[in-house]
Amino acid sequence: MGEQKKYTTSQIVSAIIFYSICSSMMLVINKLAMRSLPVPSLVSLCQLVSCAIFVYVIGFMGVKIDHLEMDKVKPYAIYVLAFAAGIYSNMRALAVSNVETIIVFRACTPICVATIEFLFMNREFPNMKSLAALSVVMLGAGTYVSADAEFKMGGLSAYFWVFIWYFLLCFQMTYGKVLLQNVKLETIWGPVLYTNILSVIPTMVLGATLGDFEKYDPADVTESAGLWVALSCIFGIAIGYSGWAARDMISATSYTLVGVINKLISVFVSVTFINKSASWTSIAALLVCLVAGTQYEQSPERIKNGIPK
Repeated sequence: MGEQKKYTTSQIVSAIIFYSICSSMMLVINKLAMRSLPVPSLVSLCQLVSCAIFVYVIGFMGVKIDHLEMDKVKPYAIYVLAFAAGIYSNMRALAVSNVETIIVFRACTPICVATIEFLFMNREFPNMKSLAALSVVMLGAGTYVSADAEFKMGGLSAYFWVFIWYFLLCFQMTYGKVLLQNVKLETIWGPVLYTNILSVIPTMVLGATLGDFEKYDPADVTESAGLWVALSCIFGIAIGYSGWAARDMISATSYTLVGVINKLISVFVSVTFINKSASWTSIAALLVCLVAGTQYEQSPERIKNGIPK
């Protein structure tokens, strides 16, 4: 990494599919983990520490990994702060809202990211076809929610945490791409290690500052807590690797859109084949979102060597 690479179509498709599976599962598992262990910072710490340990273990076993270097830690510092705050705010948002609420806000991120790429990352603004596709995805998600899903916002605190998570996510989508293009690391495990191990301290500070640890009550922990937290750690490792791999291959807007579409797919499968409680209007809205997502075309770069540092 640190330089432009050429990838085959099969490599890109494989990376997107792998990331999609991990991403769609992670949101639901995090929600279940939070129900069984309602301490956001503690769940986040488990995920971060387990991922960092995993990377070092596979490195010890002979897998090529990157190690921490001070000159490379510095560029990751800003991203790490946003990454840790993003994990925490996502947990807090899920604690006071529901999965559908997060998905609707997530559907609004591609247009924001596309604008940032156009203004600061030397990429063309989406053409009319792609802009229409992004708009339809956003409107379709809103239609789905208004038709059937419980768009639940638990008071002002829910609005606060969801909006914080939204803006941090947009920043992560764009700045993460900048890091991959400008900081030279040999493997994808490099960004995974940097973001997870460097996020431990900020997450602990956030948890202590916001009173998470003081609110911990063993009586609130369910018998299934160990299972769901362990699963969240496993999928945390998988999404860490698959996410950075996919991000390295496509633009920030394309990467953001993939995240939106795979979550809409998981919702579609759930309401159509599992819960079977959706109306034809909501099912149609989800199908429109999925079709619109396939019509997006990645915008080309305006200039070759103008990525901000």
